[in-house]
Amino acid sequence: MLTLAISTSSGQFALVIGECQDVIANEVKQSGASNIILFDSSGHLEHEKELDDMLTEGLKYCQREIFEIGRIIVDIGPGGTSRVRTGIAFANGLAFSLGLPVCTVSSMELAGIDAGSKFGGLPVINSIKSIRGNAYAGLYNQGDLSINYGTVEEIVPQLVKDIDQFVAVGFHREIIIHLPALQDKVIIDSSMAFGNAGIMIEKSDLFTRNKHDFPAYAQPITEKTLIHHE
Repeated sequence: MLTLAISTSSGQFALVIGECQDVIANEVKQSGASNIILFDSSGHLEHEKELDDMLTEGLKYCQREIFEIGRIIVDIGPGGTSRVRTGIAFANGLAFSLGLPVCTVSSMELAGIDAGSKFGGLPVINSIKSIRGNAYAGLYNQGDLSINYGTVEEIVPQLVKDIDQFVAVGFHREIIIHLPALQDKVIIDSSMAFGNAGIMIEKSDLFTRNKHDFPAYAQPITEKTLIHHE
């Protein structure tokens, strides 16, 4: 059985195909670039394509068929709203055609798992830029994720008020590190803007709990549909 993972929160389309928690193929459509990078251990380069073309080319590269897809995982944000909606719509449409549910994961959970694994399991704060000076901020701590929306100065101190040390990921890392309200905290700059999309394959069993069947398919995380993971 193949697992197909789609991520769009990083500002570019990422399509990953895996089997048994191993990444087989990973395609990235560079935002504003003229090519797609399809890479494995040997590396490979293809022409720019949309998500449907990326899936076709990825399956061809793996010498597999679309009906072998048995699980679909999609990153529902938060992130760039238009691109996230596009990725979710593609995942929902494909799932309907294959008679499959869609498993969802937040971009902030991906970042939390990725950064946490690199920094000894420390809590992770991730931030994503939004409009009118606002941001999404998420705290990933021991498998739990809480997301707030507002200004970084307001929401980040609230999220980490009971935490002495954490890792910063995302757009506002430098701002968070220098917030006066956090000067008593130990903050580690991860140098990461986003989590690795390949985690959706490598940790796929974690995300099957968030399974959505027709007609209640995946929806994006926005300031209006914000999900708090307790």
